[in-house]
Amino acid sequence: MKSFGVTLVCALAMAGVGMAQYKLEYKASSAIHYKAHTTLETVETMMGQEQHVNVVSDQSLTISSVISGDELIFSTVIDSGENIAIMPNGDTNHVPSPALGKIKETRIKPNGEEISTRWIDTAFANSPAGQAKDFGSFFLKLPSTSVGEGATWNQTRTDTAGTPGSQGKIAVTTNTDYKLVGKENLDGISCVKIAFAGKVKLKGSATINGMNLAIDGSGTINGTALFDYSAGKAMKISGTSDQELVMATAGENAMTIPMSQKTNYDLISAK
Repeated sequence: MKSFGVTLVCALAMAGVGMAQYKLEYKASSAIHYKAHTTLETVETMMGQEQHVNVVSDQSLTISSVISGDELIFSTVIDSGENIAIMPNGDTNHVPSPALGKIKETRIKPNGEEISTRWIDTAFANSPAGQAKDFGSFFLKLPSTSVGEGATWNQTRTDTAGTPGSQGKIAVTTNTDYKLVGKENLDGISCVKIAFAGKVKLKGSATINGMNLAIDGSGTINGTALFDYSAGKAMKISGTSDQELVMATAGENAMTIPMSQKTNYDLISAK
C-alpha cells in the first residue's frame, strides 16, 4: 500500500496536479507609465571600409486601454524622449524622438495577438520614422489556456515595415518560442516570468540616394518579460535583437553592402 501511495504521488506530480495555473491575458487599464531604454549598434561595410553608428534612445511612455467588443484598444503616447547618435566621424547628435507626442493605436486580442496598429497622425504615419519596425514589441503573445511553470507556446507573424530615411518596404517574419519559467516579484507585485527566443527573416527593397537596393537578412531575438497576471499587463520586458543584412545593387556596377545591427532594449513600468 505504501508503494502504491508513493507511485500515485509521483504520477500526480508528473501530471502537473497541484501546480499553480495562470490565465494570462491583457486587461483594460487606466494610464500606465513606462520608461524605455534602447541601444542600437550598426556596422556597415562598404568598399572594404567599416562604418560604425551607435544610437541610444531614452523615452517615457503612457499607455492606456479600453475594451471594444472582444478586443482591447491600446493608446500609446511618447511623453518625452531623446535619441543620441554617435556618428562614424565621432560627432554626437542629440535629436528629440520624432514620435514625441504622437499617439499609436493598437488593437489586440486578450492573448496579445495584434489585429492592427496605426499612428493617429496620418502625416507622421507616412513618414520613415512612422513606418519603422520596432523589434522589441510591447505586446507578448500569451497562451490561450491556463498554464503552469514550464509551459511553452509559439508565435509566427509577418509585419511590413518602412525603411527609415529611404523609400522601400521590408517584410519582417518572426518565429518566437515562449516559456513560462517561474514567478518573480517586481516592486511588490507578483508576476510570472516568461522567457522568449526566436528567429527573424527580413526581405525587401529600399532606395537610398537614387540607388535601388535589394535587402535580405536574418537574425535572432531573445529576452525575458515579467507579466502581472492579476492586472493583465506587462511590467518589464528586456531583450536583444541581432540582425545580419545584405543590401545589393544590380546592373553593371553591382555591389553588396553587408550590415550588422544589434539592439538591446528595456521597458519597465515606472512609478
